[in-house]
Amino acid sequence: MELIIGGYVDAHEAAHAESIRRRFADRAVSTGQIVIFGLTGGLVPCPGAITVLMLCLQLQRITLGAVLVTGFSFGLALTMVASGVLAALSLRHLEKRWSGFGEAVRKAPLISGGVILVVGGIVALDGARHLV
Repeated sequence: MELIIGGYVDAHEAAHAESIRRRFADRAVSTGQIVIFGLTGGLVPCPGAITVLMLCLQLQRITLGAVLVTGFSFGLALTMVASGVLAALSLRHLEKRWSGFGEAVRKAPLISGGVILVVGGIVALDGARHLV
């Protein structure tokens, strides 16, 4: 049985909600800010992109490496912007159509944790079976 405190399942969830509420009080997030966030996040190459660049440098194909890393970063930025805009535009619509959305979101970490435990258990049992 869950004890719900002020609309939150536990004190941890309430603390996170209060922290977010304080941080973004009297602020509105615009579509432009989401675009900037996506672009700046996508412009930082990941270790995989750096590896590609280093391999291209090793092969003395500097232009190819620069183009690949630029394309990789642009693709990541585009993906982040698209998912941010989609989330911002669809959240209210989804809340209106499905009254249980908030409750499902609160249970999502428990469900994903359960899935990870089950998959980990299956992998461990399979490994143990091969050892014996």
